[in-house]
Amino acid sequence: MNRRILLTCTLLIHSFFPVPHTEAASPQIMGKMNIVDKNIIVNLSIENVTELETLIRSGVEKEIIFTVELLRVWNYWPDEFMVSKKISKIIKYDNLRERYRASSNDGITQSEKFFRDYESLKGWIFNVNNVNLANVKELETGNYYIRIVADTRSQEHLPLLGFLMHFIPEVEMSLAKESQHFSIDKDQ
Repeated sequence: MNRRILLTCTLLIHSFFPVPHTEAASPQIMGKMNIVDKNIIVNLSIENVTELETLIRSGVEKEIIFTVELLRVWNYWPDEFMVSKKISKIIKYDNLRERYRASSNDGITQSEKFFRDYESLKGWIFNVNNVNLANVKELETGNYYIRIVADTRSQEHLPLLGFLMHFIPEVEMSLAKESQHFSIDKDQ
């Protein structure tokens, strides 16, 4: 009896969480930071997301959440969180109108765009440009670094029993990358 329960649980887990394929290149976050007019400006993108691209092309509604954080480095203490910006992009294929509907929200500004082909949509959803993270004048002298996190979620949930929802992860893919440490000197 115990072997049957174990076998059933194992089959359920493998059906909900398939084994990832290692043949394709793994997804990566690419980021670039510049200080322009005393503002820390971050540009970022996600590359090699073929599995996510396949799901979007098939019509599954997806949300991609980009989080950009500024942290201060401390010796012998945990790093100090300074500020973060979150950008959310939602993508859905409209079968009736045969176009992609994409919206972006950064907490202040919300925009919506429509795309006829996937290639033009791809550049818009996987890139975030000119994120004004912080002004250097407002920061103390010290060493800092930037952490970029990209999470994807499915907006469409399967009609499952309530107790099975605890086994399905809310975040499907999560990528993170940290920059090199850089110094900010208020005297300059």
